[in-house]
Amino acid sequence: MKKVIDNKPKERSAACRICGLCDGTMCDKLSDEMRIDYEYPEQFPQTYSGVRFTADAMDCSLPISIDSHSGCSYNCLYCFSNNLQRAPDRNPAVLQRAIATGSFYSEWPIRRLEAFLARDLKDKISLAMYPLLDQGCPVQLGALGDPFDELERHSGWAKKALPLFIKYKVPVRVSTKGAEVLKSPEYLKIIDKSPEQFWFAFSIISNSDELIRQVDLKAPVTSVRIEAMKAVTDLGCPASLRFRPFIPGMSDAYPGEPEAWKVLMERAAGAGAGAISFEYIFLNPALTPRQEVMQRAMLKAIGDPHFATRWHGMSKGSETCRRGSRYVKYEQTKKVRDLAHKLGWTFGISDPHFKEWNDTGSCCGLPDSGDGWFTNWSRRQMTEVIVQAHKAEARGEEFLVTYDDWKPEWAHKVGLTSMVNVGNWHSARRKKYVTFGDHMRKKWNDPKHPRSPFQYFDKVMIPVGIDTKTGDLIYTYKNWEDSKDALLPNE
Repeated sequence: MKKVIDNKPKERSAACRICGLCDGTMCDKLSDEMRIDYEYPEQFPQTYSGVRFTADAMDCSLPISIDSHSGCSYNCLYCFSNNLQRAPDRNPAVLQRAIATGSFYSEWPIRRLEAFLARDLKDKISLAMYPLLDQGCPVQLGALGDPFDELERHSGWAKKALPLFIKYKVPVRVSTKGAEVLKSPEYLKIIDKSPEQFWFAFSIISNSDELIRQVDLKAPVTSVRIEAMKAVTDLGCPASLRFRPFIPGMSDAYPGEPEAWKVLMERAAGAGAGAISFEYIFLNPALTPRQEVMQRAMLKAIGDPHFATRWHGMSKGSETCRRGSRYVKYEQTKKVRDLAHKLGWTFGISDPHFKEWNDTGSCCGLPDSGDGWFTNWSRRQMTEVIVQAHKAEARGEEFLVTYDDWKPEWAHKVGLTSMVNVGNWHSARRKKYVTFGDHMRKKWNDPKHPRSPFQYFDKVMIPVGIDTKTGDLIYTYKNWEDSKDALLPNE
């Protein structure tokens, strides 16, 4: 790895080399010593902590998340990890680490992965995860980065990891766009040893190769991902279409293809997909200069420079992630659900709007029952709750739920600071003994909080009382479609 001091402030900086979107002007505030030429080192620093409970565990059926590297090479314009904790202009530690180690990326040591799968790690987080592994809960590989991107092509981490998952009989739900790497014979040969153990969720947001190339900057195009989907399903792997984020103007329709969403779903069905996970885009309300450039490039690709303004206008101002409104999403979401059922798919939706429409309590589209590897996902989470609440309402039954009815078994064993960024050192010190469960319970009992069930699911989970034993709120379910204001914009 060669470091080069760049004394020309207008030339491309390290951060700009990563995203490739400008001439370097948006990174002018970076100090000269932070401007380095980047190459992949012979070996990535073996310092990444690659396993964690997902911060979305409140409503996630796969709470164990694994990533091979501390970043992703694809740089998709909408990517939340690229735009938040891994953004070099938002998190100076990214650049500081690059200077200190000679690499923008670090790697989770394979020996640590094997020790985890063998139940040999003794840290608090691993110990809280082992009961889930013992019950057969699948892990998600590729939560904050793609496990089959160019970093994988360089390091070969997955070629060593896949045999370990097979050895220790751990089912893996893989989220990927890494089709060119994945469909190569050396990877398919490994997967073919236990294909039913690997579920591939192919992230594809547009039927157009041309459009997707403008937004998923360095990832394989749609046609190549469809080819890779066919390659793994031919081996016997289950697969799904990860149709998220769904972006109007790119995902639903574009000139010459008025039903592009439908064509894409039918192509995925032809390639062997059996489920869908669907979610509309959410936008960050506080963009850095780099993120503004990325968003402008995305809006240019969809041909709607004012989309973000309208989207923010119809979103709740309290939301950290601006999600638009149920009213705007209703018709298209219903069309996607209905086509999924026509194709014989399991319908999964990770969007909090209409999450009650999930066929099962897994928004990944994993099956509810059967003899396969992917039925033992965690039921201790709010997607399962809201799905069961919706079904009870349809049967005419009263449904009441309080925090103790669904809280994850592990949540009060894991510290909050190990799960999420709580701010500066002073905030971290004050919250040293706060658990992630404490954090979720506090939001459960505050209907004004944007991540409370009342606000997050947009008023279909309603507080109706207090549990006298615990002091926690009791919620019931209210069907949004049946309400008199269902087809009016939300306040």
